Amino acid sequence: MLTNKKVAIIGVGKMGETLLNGMIKNNLVKKENLTGSNAQEELEHAQEISKKYGIKTYINNKEMISGKDIIILAIKPQMMKKVLSDIEDIISQKQLIISIAAATSTQFIEECLEKNIPVIRAMPNTPALINEGMTVLCPGKYIDENHIQMAIDIFGAIGLVEVIHREELMDVVTALSGSGPAYAYIIIESLTEGGVRMGLPRELAKKLTTQTLLGASKMVLETGMHPALLKDAVTTPAGVTVDGLMELEDGGIRVALIKAISRATEKSKEISR
Repeated sequence: MLTNKKVAIIGVGKMGETLLNGMIKNNLVKKENLTGSNAQEELEHAQEISKKYGIKTYINNKEMISGKDIIILAIKPQMMKKVLSDIEDIISQKQLIISIAAATSTQFIEECLEKNIPVIRAMPNTPALINEGMTVLCPGKYIDENHIQMAIDIFGAIGLVEVIHREELMDVVTALSGSGPAYAYIIIESLTEGGVRMGLPRELAKKLTTQTLLGASKMVLETGMHPALLKDAVTTPAGVTVDGLMELEDGGIRVALIKAISRATEKSKEISR
């Protein structure tokens, strides 16, 4: 669906560049149909992106989005209103906007543009940088199935994709998969320290931890089994694992992680408001 589409990325920072790289590596969009932009003060970075990927880059968003089919807003939430104000007079209802700005609703974008513009809100996470991302899409009021499929193709190049139709759930998505890598890193850090405390070299402890969590995650994804059943399969009667699990439960790990999602969701709602 994207072969002949022209795509403009406003903001080729880390995530913008990740999407650009994913589309090029997976031959989703022809290089000549890809463009990117940065602010005037980031001109040097824009030039680096142009040289690295062989695409045309701009510092003028109006000039860049003219005639494009898909416009990706890979910008910070606080920049959204200014960017939309700059492009509102030339954007058309034939163009699709995909926004990856956190805590920015499709309704906000639609109202700023004052047109029936198709808008999709996307929440990718940082493992997208290594093509292991988790992205959730939420369509706006004027979206059709073709729009959704194009967004799925774009974000499918950098990981897994899901679609939800209740935008209020995007705050939970932000708290869970958006912030989730940070929770995973603290678990990795803690398990590594545990291995070091009991005598393992640090690099070995880190590798054992990370590969174990990677393998466990793949087991859940690929078998489709409930994590509790997979946990029970590792936990032999009167064995090593059950004692470790008892310590985790005594430390309140289950409640702490649930509360982390609850608190982060509330914070995302505060920012959205």
